[in-house]
Amino acid sequence: MDISIIIPTLNAEHEIEALLIALDRQSIQPNEILVVDSASEDKTIELVQKHKRVRLLEIDRQDFNHGTTRDMALNESSGDFVCFLTQDAVPVSDDYLKRLVAPMVEDSNIALVSGRQLPKANAHRFEQLVRDFNYPDTPSVRSKDDLKKYGIKTFFASDTCSAYRRTAYLE
Repeated sequence: MDISIIIPTLNAEHEIEALLIALDRQSIQPNEILVVDSASEDKTIELVQKHKRVRLLEIDRQDFNHGTTRDMALNESSGDFVCFLTQDAVPVSDDYLKRLVAPMVEDSNIALVSGRQLPKANAHRFEQLVRDFNYPDTPSVRSKDDLKKYGIKTFFASDTCSAYRRTAYLE
């Protein structure tokens, strides 16, 4: 099982180190970690370069776009499963990556898994409520059959933490 992790960054010096350390501690290791930096003006690049297994791709800030930047990085990656994380998405457990891709490993019909987002410890009460509502503690599987019930949320996946089956993403 080959897993690529893609992390777009911009001025992430206060967040990227915790994320990369948490990824180093995962019970299953990704084959590659790609950081796509959009011309950070802080120590992001320096911090990323300390992690020898991380490949750094640098782009101009004006070239960043949430969708096309991730597409470009996916095309630079090689994993059967591609996990997109934002720079401040820190896994809460050492089996996070294993649990994230497990549904796709177990069922070839599953194309995408979106991880649960937890509020930061210092989050305001409103943010805590929104996270709890939008990311419940119960997993769900959705398909085209659920369109009437969920509408556009049927296919919602947060770019904060999601994993795709490469073949499905490219279709």
